[in-house]
Amino acid sequence: MPDRTIEPQDALQLIDRQESQLWEQKSASDRGAAIQKIGVALANTDGGEFIVGIEDVRRGHGLDRWQGFSCIEAANVVHQALARDASPPLPYEVEHLEIAGEESRGIAVLVKIEKSSDVHFTATSQAFVRRGASSNLILGQQIADLQLSKGAKSFEDQLLSEYSVEDLAREPELQHFLDSYSPQMNPTEFARRERLVARDSGCCRVAAAILFADSPSAVSPRRCAIKVARYNTSREAHRDHLAFPPLTIEGPARLAIERSLEETTRIIESVHYLGPDGSPRAIHYPPEALKEIVVNAVIHRDYNMSDDVHIFIFDNRVEVRSPGGLPGHMTLDLLFSERASRNPKILRLLNRYPDPLNQDVGEGLKTARAKMLEAKLKEPRFDVSGNYFTATLPHERLARPEEIVLEYLETHDEITNAIARGLTGIQSENTMKEVFYHLRNLRKLERVPEKHGNKAAWRTPTTSPDQPELDIL
Repeated sequence: MPDRTIEPQDALQLIDRQESQLWEQKSASDRGAAIQKIGVALANTDGGEFIVGIEDVRRGHGLDRWQGFSCIEAANVVHQALARDASPPLPYEVEHLEIAGEESRGIAVLVKIEKSSDVHFTATSQAFVRRGASSNLILGQQIADLQLSKGAKSFEDQLLSEYSVEDLAREPELQHFLDSYSPQMNPTEFARRERLVARDSGCCRVAAAILFADSPSAVSPRRCAIKVARYNTSREAHRDHLAFPPLTIEGPARLAIERSLEETTRIIESVHYLGPDGSPRAIHYPPEALKEIVVNAVIHRDYNMSDDVHIFIFDNRVEVRSPGGLPGHMTLDLLFSERASRNPKILRLLNRYPDPLNQDVGEGLKTARAKMLEAKLKEPRFDVSGNYFTATLPHERLARPEEIVLEYLETHDEITNAIARGLTGIQSENTMKEVFYHLRNLRKLERVPEKHGNKAAWRTPTTSPDQPELDIL
């Protein structure tokens, strides 16, 4: 007998679910080596799920793709591949699924793999990791790096003695999540299946509170909200520059991210800068870039640190600071080539919403960079200082400072150092002077003769190119 009989619409959701870093479909005819490969890759990365008994889209459509095993005994190949042939045995759970009224289509095996503290190998001594929707072989130093990043238990797995599975089952956000979850199950069953609760005590883990509690900070022993602050300066943050008391945004991870993005966007739109034509313009950042940076901070922060994620809005940039340095073997140089997750449960379950906020691991920061460049803004900057990771979205145009100055002078008689710094994003007065001197040497600019000191200004040359300019510097 199957473990669960599901409705046809639930089966279709499993069939139509797009393959990703956290999900894959396998045919019942796949050999044990293919099952080992996906199981090892998921355990070595962030965990995830796969189903055996779904044919490729090229082999059919809709329920015709559900071509499962004839009986549970025939599905033992899955258990053998994961428990006997992989080394060490993989941390997995399975459910045997059958479609109500469509029993002749066979039994599909839904496999859930936990992220492991070990490095796992197939029977042929090969190690794989997930990269997007594929399982990639790793060798030599890559295996050594993976071993270094393993072994640390995430704080998201810590138990909360005063937050029980009964408390979790009453959370509105969990019910919202389960309304679109397939296969359908009740809250307690879901929490146990996803290991969000200890089976013996019934206490929930930190990940459950972060994802679904109305007020995570009330049940978690650490601060875990999002704070949004506006500083009326382009320089370093100081309390004297605060425009208003920082906003504190709490709630389940999905809602906290969405609300913080709404507030951040609202505040950003109230900030203005001087456009090339001299008129004030509202600052604008690509919404996708801002979203990816904030989502990354919430998912990958260290929840063992009692601090919030901070979003700082300056006149010329947005900084998102998250508690915790980079996880495992990660360095700034590896941000766009390697992947690591500190909180695999939070990452995986946020990805299970119908319209997930998070992309595959490692893709979010790439998207942020691409969207900034598309908007003709300089790409994000990343920094690790102390035990914090900071991502900065600069509001600096991608054009060279010299081009920006000359563009401004196409519609204005003169330009000052302060105006030029506001246009280019350059903070240093002396650095801006070097830009002016460079343009002067190219005979593209000249000083306004009657203006000196703090009133000094530059203009397009009025003298003949052959006539040397009087040096009054």
